[in-house]
Amino acid sequence: MTPESMIYDAYGIRIRSAPRDGVLRSFRINELHNGFLIAIDDVAVFGSVIYGERFMVRPGEYRAYAGHQNDTAKTRAEWLIWECARSMLERGERLSRADGERLALAVQRLEMWL
Repeated sequence: MTPESMIYDAYGIRIRSAPRDGVLRSFRINELHNGFLIAIDDVAVFGSVIYGERFMVRPGEYRAYAGHQNDTAKTRAEWLIWECARSMLERGERLSRADGERLALAVQRLEMWL
């Protein structure tokens, strides 16, 4: 299986085939989650920082790893914003432009800090 087909199986999204050059590439899973993909030769690692998971794929082998989330005062504030946005989106509400920008900043900060 290719990393791209594994990403489709895991997250239900299709991405273009990535070059195998070892460069970290990001992709959007949904409004609340971003994913990453790093591919070198026949080995690839992909996952989501927010979900706390990563997958390693190489010919004939597939491994899943679960991570842990850091719990600090600065991450708690960003998690609150993330949870509020998640609950609004689950209820079918639309985020305002300001709320959407704040959510994007919270996701970016969580990905850096976790």
